[in-house]
Amino acid sequence: MTDHRGAQSTTHRRPLPRQERYLYTYRLVAGSTPLQFMISVEPESGKPRPGKYTFNLSFKANGIERPICEPTVRTLKVDPRQLDFAVFVFPGKNSIPTGCLWSLRVWLRVNGVDHRLFGDDELLVGKDPDFNSIGDASFARMKHADAKEQIYHAYVGRALVSFNIKWDRVSNNLYKYSLEYEAQGVGGVLIDDFRLKLDSDPKTVSFLIYSVPSNSVPTGAAHKLRVWLRSLVPLAANNPSATYNLPFNDSYIYQRVWKTDSFKIGSRLEFETLGPKMVMGFSAGGPQTIVMPHPPREPQPAASTSGIKTWESFG
Repeated sequence: MTDHRGAQSTTHRRPLPRQERYLYTYRLVAGSTPLQFMISVEPESGKPRPGKYTFNLSFKANGIERPICEPTVRTLKVDPRQLDFAVFVFPGKNSIPTGCLWSLRVWLRVNGVDHRLFGDDELLVGKDPDFNSIGDASFARMKHADAKEQIYHAYVGRALVSFNIKWDRVSNNLYKYSLEYEAQGVGGVLIDDFRLKLDSDPKTVSFLIYSVPSNSVPTGAAHKLRVWLRSLVPLAANNPSATYNLPFNDSYIYQRVWKTDSFKIGSRLEFETLGPKMVMGFSAGGPQTIVMPHPPREPQPAASTSGIKTWESFG
């Protein structure tokens, strides 16, 4: 009898409620780079009825999709399955390398009224930018690559720095990336979590990392650090009539994913240049060991995620 009741209960189990969201796709060509923008419209109720909706934006270039801009919430009393958007870019102010900086705008158009949803004045993406035009830049070189990570080495302020990029598969073609640095046994997290959807193997995606010295005292103590994605343009996209491609004719799409203007590290810095009013401390001996009565607290995340959007619904 118990088995019969269990079978009967299983037979009458209610299905999970259906949750819906609506994805709009817009395409354009910025310079010579084809781009796609995806606008996700997600109802709070999970149904296409009047109420609050969350709008998310992602963009895709050369088979790589990532979220951009912060999600925004609007109240809709119109059918979310019949929306119209104005999606456009225009060249930004002068930047180095040239031809990569775009300003992005996304407006919702309903019944003759336009509502701005998203704006980004630092969308940097382009085909084969001239990075050699960046004066005083120090570029990292890839030293190791396998199925889970890539390691790059660069000199930053005369200090040899290792940049370690790792990724894990979240689901299907969605991957979670992180970036850490290390120099002479000391390091930290630069990017804790940014997510990419890839149409190809993650090993085909590489990174361009470089630093530019900033004005600082002592000299060589502060740097601007930039991280770009790099992906090979398929042969057919370069030249549909070509049957093979020579290595020196390869073409790449680059997109900047992270930056900081205050990466502070150096080697043998001359702190005496701070001037005669600077007072230097001296060591009072080795460290004192203190026994802690409680386990240490969980460290608070200190990673900077400038320019990285990781909204949970991406994917």
